[in-house]
Amino acid sequence: MRVVAAAIGPIKASGLGPASIALHPADAAERRLTDGDTALVHNSSGRLELQVATSDQMPRGVALAHKGRWLATDPAQANVNVLNPGNKSDMGESSAVHSVQVMVERCSQAPAAR
Repeated sequence: MRVVAAAIGPIKASGLGPASIALHPADAAERRLTDGDTALVHNSSGRLELQVATSDQMPRGVALAHKGRWLATDPAQANVNVLNPGNKSDMGESSAVHSVQVMVERCSQAPAAR
């Protein structure tokens, strides 16, 4: 699954609600996830627990996680950037931070290690 990180600039986590990931309902169902569940989103760079929100407006195979939360004020002390391997884009060697490959699965009861 490809996660798209929407750039909205750094904002405080207070008042935003839980960090979330939007999935197409069929993608969520394949992973036994429903609205409000906690998903473990991970790859070789890191792992993050995000609250699931489903939307039929999401394309299949794409997940949306907004970035911009301050690490110091977010309860998880982490944001979607932990999933970024730091690769450069193929054109201009710019940062390739807006799309990374991840696995999304139902979160176990044990807290995820970063």
